[in-house]
Parts: sequence; C-alpha cells; structure tokens
Amino acid sequence: MVTPKVHLAFGTCSKLRGVYAQYTLLLSLLVCLCSIGFSKIATADTFSLEQAVQLAIQHDPLLKGNAYREQGFKADADAASYWSNPQMSVSMQNLPTDGFAIDQEPMSRIKVGFKQQLPRGDENHYSQKKYQVMASKVVVENQARTAWVKRDVTLAWLNWFHATRRIALLEKEKALLTQLLDFTESSYSQGVGSTSQQDILEVRLALLSLDDKYVQAYQQRDEAKAAFAQWYGAPLDEHLSAPEQLNVAAVLRESNISLSSFIAFIDTSEPFLLLQHHPEAKLFQFRTQVEKQNLNIAREQTKPQWTLEASYGYRQDDPSGASRADFVSLGVQVDLPFFNTPRQDASISSAASKMSASETDFRLKVNELAAKANVLQRRLSALSERKALYETVLIGETQQLSEAELSAYTVDTADINDVVNANLKLVKVQDERLKIDVERAKTLANLAYLYLPSRAYTLNKE
Repeated sequence: MVTPKVHLAFGTCSKLRGVYAQYTLLLSLLVCLCSIGFSKIATADTFSLEQAVQLAIQHDPLLKGNAYREQGFKADADAASYWSNPQMSVSMQNLPTDGFAIDQEPMSRIKVGFKQQLPRGDENHYSQKKYQVMASKVVVENQARTAWVKRDVTLAWLNWFHATRRIALLEKEKALLTQLLDFTESSYSQGVGSTSQQDILEVRLALLSLDDKYVQAYQQRDEAKAAFAQWYGAPLDEHLSAPEQLNVAAVLRESNISLSSFIAFIDTSEPFLLLQHHPEAKLFQFRTQVEKQNLNIAREQTKPQWTLEASYGYRQDDPSGASRADFVSLGVQVDLPFFNTPRQDASISSAASKMSASETDFRLKVNELAAKANVLQRRLSALSERKALYETVLIGETQQLSEAELSAYTVDTADINDVVNANLKLVKVQDERLKIDVERAKTLANLAYLYLPSRAYTLNKE
C-alpha cells in the first residue's frame, strides 16, 4: 500500500480522514490562490473616473452661477457707459399773493427746466473697463473651478477605488488566514509536527488584526462615496462598483495628451515661468487690473464735475392784451474738488496700495504653485521608481516564492504553512503595489491640475 505524500510530509501515522482533510485544505488553497491572479469582468454598474468627472462638472452649481455673474458684470459695463439721468423741473414763479393770477404781474411765469450732470473726467470709461475686467475674471474663475473639480473628484474617486480594491485583497488575505488557521488547528489536534497552541493564537490574532483593516477600508470607502455628495447632491448609489484595474492615463484623457508626453512636458518646463499662466495666478492678475481701474477712478475724483442747465419761462399776456416775451435761461454748474485734497490723496494712496498688494499676491501665488509642482514632480519620480521595483522584481519574486513553496509541498519538502505564508506575502505585496499605483495617480492628478491649464493657455497663444 502506497502511503500518501501528505502523510509522509508530516511524518506521522494519521488517519485517512486526516489525510483527506489535508487534501481538501490544499484544494481550497489552490482555488483561493488562483483567484489572486485573475480579475472579474466589470459589470454594467461600473463607475469610471471619466464618468465621475463629467457628472461633477455638469452638475457643479458654481459653474452655473458664474454664467449669471458674467452676464451681470457685462450688463454693469454697459450701464456704466451712460450718463446719469437728466433732471426736469416745472415751477410757477413770482405769483402775486393778492390774487395768484399768472397774468397780473410781468414777472410771473411758468418755468420748465432741464439739468444734466456730466461724468467726472473719464470716470465712466474706467468704470466700464473695471466691469469688463470683472466679466473676464469670471471666465478665468470658471477655468480654475473646472480644473479644481477635476482634481478633487479624481482624488475622491481614487480614494474610493483604493478602498474598494483593498477590500478585495483583504478578502483574499482573510481566506488564506482562515485556511492557515484550519490547518494549524488540525495539526495541533492531531499532534502533527511542532504545531503549538501559540501558533493557533498567532493566526487568530492575525485574523483579528485583519478585522481592524476591514473596518478602516470600509470607512475609507464609505467616506469617499459620501464625499461625492459635494458635487452630485447625494452619495454614490450602493450598486455602483469600481473598475477592477486602475487606468492612470484616464487622469489625462480629456486633455488629449498621453502619459509619456505629459511627463516629458513636466520635465522640460520651468514651473516659475509656466505657472504664471495658471488660472489661480491669473485671478490675481485680474484682481490687479480691477484695482488699477479703481486707482484711475480715484484719480478722476480730483477733476471738477460739470452740470449743464437750460430752462424756459412762459409768461401770459397782460390783462390789457399786450404781449409779454418768454424767458430762456442757460447755465452751468461746477463743483470745486480743491478743498478736500487730503481726502482725495488718501483715496488715491489706498487704491495704489491695494494694486501693489495684489501684484505681490500674484508673485506669492506663482511661487506657491511652482513649489508644489517641484514637490509633486519629485514625488512622482520616487513613486515611479517604486512601481518599477514592484513590477519588475518584488511581484515576480514573491510569485516565484509562492510557486516554489507549492511545488515543494507537492514533493513533501515543504509544509503547507510555508505555502500559505508565501501567498500571504504575495497578497501584501499586491496591496502595497495598489497603494503605490493610487498615490502615483493622485500625484499625476495634482500635476495635471497645475500644468494642463497653463499648457492650454500657451498653446492657445501660439
């Protein structure tokens, strides 16, 4: 009678039902391990990154509100070009108090007058330019908001994807630990090998620690799903699922640039020059232009303001029928802004200071964006090196170790405990590679937020 290999591996006279249990355990382990290398086909309810970004932009209330703001500023610019309304006056003048008859006294008349106040210098012109600049500023705000929404939705989606895929890896790890616990308990109960109560406790402790990882992963997934309410007005539906694989190029898909071209563009660009055209920085330039027009308006306040007047006085004929000539009056008024010079100087100084501060804020914003770009560029380089290390060495080595342990077990030169531990290492390596892929995608999303709007601006200029 040929003794089973599993029986020889443990060096003990176990019963046939014990051998059958070991073979059943091995078969379950093989099924579990095979599932590590294969992924499921995405269902119809898969929620892709492209869908997440498009829906967020379509439903963003700020972008819709900015359309109305732009229309409002354009209307303000049109209104600012007009003079103030003329004034009309009608009066009965010099009526005698002994009869209130309009034809009794020669000075009695009905007077109709008009008055038109002219703008102070070129105040209307500069006010119109100010509102035109503010309307253009809203367009740049839309560009900044669109880029911001793309980035933040991408980061939220990547958090959701990471948590979802990590839960799948934790399920594989749990299956392996459960198999290991069954084997350890079986070996301990049968007195096989050197299995001790401590080994069982260690595996159980690993399972309890895994439960904590489950809680963290589910928390991260639920928080990421709830974060979408900021753009959609409600959390993601429960039936929506994340894709099985992470397509990093999807971060750049709407920009018509490949991943390799984008990385090359980053490497050859000077961030302190390029990011001057980023929407966040350009907003400060528009703010400077607005303050410049405020300065011009303040300077116009030092000029006199003129008012033109014209009136017509109608007189009735006297009681004897003699004709009386009507009166026409023309006049001009002017204010003299020469007696409040200190107040005007203070207004001009205030406007000039605000403009200078806005110019300084622009430079600070460019420096801030460029510093972030440099940090992200170095982070991307390190993550790419780690990704290459995992894909070219660590994944392959742990896969070979798993296969070697399984082959050794089939020829009675290794313990099933070694097989399970080798595959646990493989799952953990895959978990770390998933983390690297997600962090790399997040870094690319942040770099895309910084570089792509500036790149689009330079291409349009060319």
